[in-house]
Amino acid sequence: MKLYIKEKRFSWRDQLIVRNEKDEKIYTVKSERISIGNKVHVYNQANEIIVSIEEKKIGFSPKYGIYQQNEKIAEVKREKNLLGPDYDIEKINWKIKGNVEKEDYEIKEGFTEVASFKKKRFSYGDTFVLETKDEKDAPLALGIVIAIWCLQIDEQDKA
Repeated sequence: MKLYIKEKRFSWRDQLIVRNEKDEKIYTVKSERISIGNKVHVYNQANEIIVSIEEKKIGFSPKYGIYQQNEKIAEVKREKNLLGPDYDIEKINWKIKGNVEKEDYEIKEGFTEVASFKKKRFSYGDTFVLETKDEKDAPLALGIVIAIWCLQIDEQDKA
């Protein structure tokens, strides 16, 4: 399943529309205006929350928990090392491989690709493509992409 996000970057004021290959609106991504910590929700076509991304400010590095039906299913955090930042996904057996900073990476479970995220070449404006091998993984993969964007926003705000 391919999902298309036509935006430069996620910001706390924006609303993102996620479309499928037929250019149909599949998901809407909105941030909560008034909350303790940053919160972002992904809504389906029936305007129901299917994934929530919530900031956790515990310890030295921020983390974002990803929830489905109020149950935490994953957590994304950014770690700095000598080669550059690493993004870790906790609670599930998924790993991020590739260049996150250049929006060209894969999400893998072991050696199997679960999803890939790339900037679409030769498009008007910035369009990003999130491709999942299994449609059921799309909401969680989208939540991980958004959590990574949130961590990048946090880092920019510190600079």
